[in-house]
Order: sequence, then structure tokens, then C-alpha cells
Amino acid sequence: MEHARSHRHQFAQIWLLQAGIVAFAFYVVLDRSYLQTMFEADRSYLTSVILLAFLCASGHAAWFIFQTSSSIEQSLETMRADASAFGQSVADGPTGSPSHGAQDFVQTYIQDLVGESRADASDTAGTSDSSYILEVYADRLRSPVELGWYFVDILIRLGLIGTIIGFILILGALADGPAPTGDNIQALLISMSGGMGTALYTTLAGLVAGTLLGVQYSVLSRSVERQIGLLIRIRNRILDVGLG
Repeated sequence: MEHARSHRHQFAQIWLLQAGIVAFAFYVVLDRSYLQTMFEADRSYLTSVILLAFLCASGHAAWFIFQTSSSIEQSLETMRADASAFGQSVADGPTGSPSHGAQDFVQTYIQDLVGESRADASDTAGTSDSSYILEVYADRLRSPVELGWYFVDILIRLGLIGTIIGFILILGALADGPAPTGDNIQALLISMSGGMGTALYTTLAGLVAGTLLGVQYSVLSRSVERQIGLLIRIRNRILDVGLG
């Protein structure tokens, strides 16, 4: 028990550690004026869009990581209860109206399971009904993860779109400019540099932002699977107490 308590809110702590590293790296990039250089070189403004999308998606990931972390702690407290206390909570059954906040996620889940176990106490279909409830709650937990991986894909695709726009700008400079000669080659290269900067910086921004966001949703995915595992254990214990 002491070992379990020493790892409380571990997924939230992992996110905070990563957020601190990213914030420090962002400060260094800003202090060295690298970020300003990227914004000035990007003629498509996709770098700004990628950065804004990354911050919004990071907030989304953080919100659900902290929610899931709280639910995990509530599940662990439920599992730590001795058999008599747990059995009494099952015998009391659901009280009040179901809650929908992060702190009451497990309580609502238990209430649904207890209701089904009482309704089907004399029917073998009770186990399948409890499995259906578990699937509903598992799907609710996994939904933010699936949306998060879509965000990661969007950031990477935005970077690739910036690459295409950059090469279009390069071709435009070649098509609209004079024919390359020994006298104007330097001016032609300068006109092409805007498109090259757009292509490279948007690709860099998309890959870096997508990678960092992917790490966050990996943490969320791991916390969700941990919570689903606890929900399975709670269901099995309720079936033993309520149907045994």
C-alpha cells in the first residue's frame, strides 16, 4: 500500500515534467530569437497556426490526463477498501442522481453496475450487461485519446502543407523572374529563399509539435488503459459481492 501511495498521480506528474521541459526549451528558442526568425521566414503563416493548435491540443491533453489521474486515485481507494466495507457499499446500492464530474466517474460506474447486478441477480445475462457497461465507460475514456491522435496527424499534415506551399513559392520565383545568368543569380537565389524558408520552417514546426503532442497523448493513453484495468477489477469484485 505504501508503494502504491508513493506513485499517486504519476501520469499527471509525467505530464508536468514534460511540460516543464517544453517550457524551458520554448524560453531558450524565444530568447535566441529563433522563433521570431521562423515567423519572419514563413510566408504562409502556418507556423503560427501550428503553434496555436499545439497549445490548444496540449490543454486538451492536460485536462483529460488530470481527470483520468483523479479517477485512477478514486479507483485505487475503492479497491483498497476491505471486503466488508466494499460489500456494504454494494448492498446500499446507488444513492442520489448520477454525477458526471471527474471525481464521481468511478462512483457513477459502480452505481450502474450495482443497478444491473440487482436487476439481473437471477439471470446469467447479468454478466453480459456488466460487460456492456464496462465497454461504454471504456469507450468514454478512449474517446479523448482517439481525438488526440487526430490532432497529432493534423499538425504533421500542416507542416507538409507548408512544405508544398514553400516549393510553390520557389517555382513562382523562378517562373516570374528573369532567366538565370551569371549577373542575376544572386538576386534569383534571394527571391527563392522566401519559399525555401517557408518549406523548411513549417516542416520543422509540424514535426516537432506533432512529436511533442504525441508524447502527451501517449501518457493519456497509458493512463486510460490503467483506469480501464481498474474498472475491470472493480466490476469483478462487484459481481463477486453482489451476485455471489
